[in-house]
Amino acid sequence: MDQLKQLRMRQHRQTMLQMVSEIHQGKLNITQAANKFSVTRHTVKTWLDKVEDKAYEHPVSEKPAPSTSKKSQFGRADKDAAAQVDELMAKVSLLEEELDAAKFKAIYYSTLIQVAEQELGLDIEKKCVTKQSDSF
Repeated sequence: MDQLKQLRMRQHRQTMLQMVSEIHQGKLNITQAANKFSVTRHTVKTWLDKVEDKAYEHPVSEKPAPSTSKKSQFGRADKDAAAQVDELMAKVSLLEEELDAAKFKAIYYSTLIQVAEQELGLDIEKKCVTKQSDSF
């Protein structure tokens, strides 16, 4: 059950970050976000405050302006590589969150089927028994 609770927390956090991201990108306003994510406007504002407060506590450091020396030309390649690494790390993080969401859904549906089978006394899960066709 702890695993299920952790997955729910990750799913909640992912939803919250997605909503805040869409608001900051200008795709949604507060009312639209509340409707899309089925929460109240107050909840949207609370989530915005939480994310913005967290960003304020851990600001992104500003990068120094690039110099124009020949030595910096080699540094640019390093910066490009570092930017690619950062981009790939962000993709990995996003994919891990999506994997967690998929795991949560699998656990949720499995639990839902088990409870329904117990309460209704029916076999809901499909049995994997296939028979070859003689038509070929």
